[in-house]
Amino acid sequence: MDAASLRVLRTRRDIACVLVNPVQALHPNASAPADSGLIDSGRRAHFDRAAYAAWLKELRTVCSERRIVLIFDEVFVGFRLAPGGAQEYFGVRADLVTYGKSLGGGLPVGVVCGRRDLMKRYDEAHPADVCFARGTFNSHPYVMGAMHEFLTRLESEPIRALYRELDAVWERRAAGLNARLEAAELPVQVAHLSSIWTFNYLKPSRYNWMFQYYLRAQGLALSWIGTARLIFSLNYNDADFAAVADRVVAAAEAMRRDGWWWQGTGLTNKAIRRRVLRELLQAWWTTSSIGSTSSPRSKCSGARQ
Repeated sequence: MDAASLRVLRTRRDIACVLVNPVQALHPNASAPADSGLIDSGRRAHFDRAAYAAWLKELRTVCSERRIVLIFDEVFVGFRLAPGGAQEYFGVRADLVTYGKSLGGGLPVGVVCGRRDLMKRYDEAHPADVCFARGTFNSHPYVMGAMHEFLTRLESEPIRALYRELDAVWERRAAGLNARLEAAELPVQVAHLSSIWTFNYLKPSRYNWMFQYYLRAQGLALSWIGTARLIFSLNYNDADFAAVADRVVAAAEAMRRDGWWWQGTGLTNKAIRRRVLRELLQAWWTTSSIGSTSSPRSKCSGARQ
């Protein structure tokens, strides 16, 4: 969502394609958060559908002008946003789209689809020069059957009904949970892209990663520590979601009660990062010092001391 990116695309002559992962809409102009880097409360996420759709349309225009291939990577998002995926949701047509296991009902599959000229496996000027697409499980009958079942159900009325008012449903649920967390004065809020959610932490803390374990103690086993991302099935009803929300609030209350969100004088995210850096440098220095005194004599001297 930076005008400089569009200027680069308009002026460079060596760019073949642009790859967009729709999850990036939660983290414009920043890398998606990794739990390995959850050492403070600086992580932020926010989704503005109108703004991101406008950005994608600008990007589409520039790519068309410069004959740059626009690719949507929907391996993770899949059909979570709309029956037509991110293209339908944001109103932008990509040149190529990739899909993964969601299309195969969870079975291992990778799919690339797109414009006819880009999908051709041969050069018209050299028709014998064929690009072979091979793989261990290509056209596996189980996977093909699962894909057929998925696409058939995607067109059925019960499944289509899930997509109606989808944004409104998940916006209401997120707002309700955030209101409960705020009312309880808990330093955590959720941000979301439809049914894809993430946690933001409101006060400086070095121990936000502990939230994963408090959630687990409440019966929520999530894959990402912290948690940088969690996803709901579209068929969650209000009762299902209420059970999750109750456990999130209970986990946060227990974590606060146990003192992991204490507020010390001068505690800031910057101070936390500096302290972690000092500890890393100290650990590196200690390890280097041990390595430099690894001769048998120095080890004996150390033991006598």
